[in-house]
Amino acid sequence: MEKNQGFFDPYNFNIPQNNMNMNQQMPNQMASDMSLGLDNIANPAMYYEQQYMYYRYLTQVLEYKIKLREWENMNREQKQSK
Repeated sequence: MEKNQGFFDPYNFNIPQNNMNMNQQMPNQMASDMSLGLDNIANPAMYYEQQYMYYRYLTQVLEYKIKLREWENMNREQKQSK
């Protein structure tokens, strides 16, 4: 996942949605440029991909911490037995 990739927040109502009539509010050139940008931002597949990548990151961090704690416990037990 790229760091410069936009984040789609489905609960942010400040962004005009695609189904609203933006053509009445903006000139044609500006409205067409704006709609091209919103198609990339308001892509649900991108949002779910970001959420999945975050979930993967969290599970990897948790697995690492669990393995590290197991390794520390194993080393502690070995030192005590010597």
